[in-house]
Amino acid sequence: MQTGSVTSLLFLVRSAREFLGMTQFAGPAPGRTASPKDRFARPLSSARLFITICIVLSLGGCSNDDLIPPFTITFSVAVGDLNGDGRPDIASANTFIAGPPPHPGHVSVILQSQSSPGAFGSAMNLAVGSDPLMVSIGDLNGDNLMDLVAANESSASISILFQNSSSHGTFLTAQNLGVGAHPNGVAIGDLNGDGHLDIAVADSGLSILFQNASDPGTFFSPLSLGVNCSSVGIGDLNVDGRADLVAACANAGNVKLFLQNPAEAGTFLPPQTVAAGFQPKNVAIADLNADGLLDLAIANYGTGNSAGTASVSVLLNSSASPGSFSTATNYATGDNSWSVAVGDLNGDGKADLAVANAGTFSNIAGNVSVFFQNPGTPGAFLPAVNRPGASGPTGVAIADLNGDSLLDIALADEGVRILFQIPGQPGNFQSAILVGS
Repeated sequence: MQTGSVTSLLFLVRSAREFLGMTQFAGPAPGRTASPKDRFARPLSSARLFITICIVLSLGGCSNDDLIPPFTITFSVAVGDLNGDGRPDIASANTFIAGPPPHPGHVSVILQSQSSPGAFGSAMNLAVGSDPLMVSIGDLNGDNLMDLVAANESSASISILFQNSSSHGTFLTAQNLGVGAHPNGVAIGDLNGDGHLDIAVADSGLSILFQNASDPGTFFSPLSLGVNCSSVGIGDLNVDGRADLVAACANAGNVKLFLQNPAEAGTFLPPQTVAAGFQPKNVAIADLNADGLLDLAIANYGTGNSAGTASVSVLLNSSASPGSFSTATNYATGDNSWSVAVGDLNGDGKADLAVANAGTFSNIAGNVSVFFQNPGTPGAFLPAVNRPGASGPTGVAIADLNGDSLLDIALADEGVRILFQIPGQPGNFQSAILVGS
């Protein structure tokens, strides 16, 4: 199959998942009444995804072996030191497409060269559950080695990959734990203040898995907070020393804030609902205006079939009432925004944003939108600078990936691609290069 056809198929798989609800039906845009199509939408069956691809490609009765050769699609990317050498490495969540779902999934570990900063070795592929959509990094068993967690959309599970303590940078066979239906996202943090990292999963009910403090690296059965969400973030939103939760709910068209109950560690007060843009899909938590309080950046998918409706929402924490937020300011992105990351991308000491945009049928390459903070207005951002993708970026991370003290951008975009910042040209980036292939 030619490269262009593979690129089209990568976009079609993403689009089919969104159009027919393989991840979750996103529901009507805010202010719009649900149509019969909306009300009867259901999770995508194995046959429907394959038929959708065939219909879009006008292939009629498809023969997978002849018409759709196997390929791999990368949905998310995370950065961290995965072998303890002080250099950031990369993990990505990948799905192998070779027919209808469920599709076998794997997490790729891509280690940075110890002798050539910014050079990366071949990917080590680690089997996880079906159709993994997101991977996160954290030390889950307290051995000072980074572990991995993948959210497996079509197997209603998460996969935990503990690092092999006798061979740094390698990982043990995945342990799969059941969660709610359609897990799309995962976050790691200490949710009950016992010094052990717990796991929050964005799924049909927002699942929480507390670590068993008496047996590090094991987890109790998931508890559900009863909110269907597409991503989740962890941070202390009200400066009380306790971890809170933020859930982006594309299906409901809003964001839920769960402040921790000060009377009982690891429990949460009823959620507060805040508005973002059309179909909020992914959340990043960071101090965006340098006031010492955590703010929110939300990637909004948009209405999906309408160009110009995707955006990134910025919600600033209130200094007068920490844990409450200002009305969202929405900034236009590229089409069909999937994820957002925060970092100082031009070296001015202020937080900037990068948003991965999956694109549309008329722009299957998609792009990444870079928002530099307005130097005169803390927490406000200049219009996007858009850089083209390869086949519709869906994941983004920001880190110094070559040791030059300048932050770079990593994309989940037909594999993992890095945009290295150009030395001496703050906020300007080289063309994306593929790593780990």
